[in-house]
Amino acid sequence: MNMQVGRNNKGDFKMTSKIGIASNHLIHPTERFGTNFVDYIQRDYVTGLRQADVLPFVLPLGDPKDAKAYIESVDGLLLSGGQGVTPILYGEEPLAEVAETDIYRDQFEIALVKAAQEAGKPVLGICRGMQVINVALGGNLYQDIYKQAGATEKHNQYPTSWEIPTHHVTTTSGSWLNQILGERFAVNSFHHQGIHQPGKDLTVVAQSDDHVVEGIESANGKIIGVEFHPEMMRAVHPEFQKIFDYFAEPVSYTHLRAHET
Repeated sequence: MNMQVGRNNKGDFKMTSKIGIASNHLIHPTERFGTNFVDYIQRDYVTGLRQADVLPFVLPLGDPKDAKAYIESVDGLLLSGGQGVTPILYGEEPLAEVAETDIYRDQFEIALVKAAQEAGKPVLGICRGMQVINVALGGNLYQDIYKQAGATEKHNQYPTSWEIPTHHVTTTSGSWLNQILGERFAVNSFHHQGIHQPGKDLTVVAQSDDHVVEGIESANGKIIGVEFHPEMMRAVHPEFQKIFDYFAEPVSYTHLRAHET
């Protein structure tokens, strides 16, 4: 792994750890791009990581067999939001309520999670990203939280603006979310799928008042996830930057250990 060097806020040189962000991609022709399909990531994810003093790298969608090589090139992995996760990947047939899915993205990101876990590198999943983590580790999802889990709150707040928190979550005492954001706080929400049975070594650490899973962590603390979108809220509600800062700490430790050997 190549050491990256940058300047901190005081102008001093420092090593910079690298986080790979798995890209989303356009799978339909659009008015702007036509059939010139593109891989992309929303700028808010990049800004949150840069604010945490790590260097983001966008990982274009690729073949699952390349996941190990991608993970070897970075110190941590961030999985972003986007389409629903394909139900057949967790052993179910799709309900009528399932919207767009992208099995190619699903398979690639599942391979990335498994490669990161095998390498002992930290992973942060946001919204869909948390769901992908759960499926990668053997868990399953509610394809529709209203039909299958009895959700009663509005978990897709559109057209309310992205950065506005619209419902509350409650965290488990002593969990990572509890430590950095407290017992109860309001979040934004843009989903209709959700975690049903947690994957291997994953623990639910936050829930909405109607019992939808809003946060997870692994037994060793290296894998974490949230169902809401801190990257959208952090500019107006700066406390949500703490999620990126918290994630960056073990990533930086992984980076330093790699350069000690």
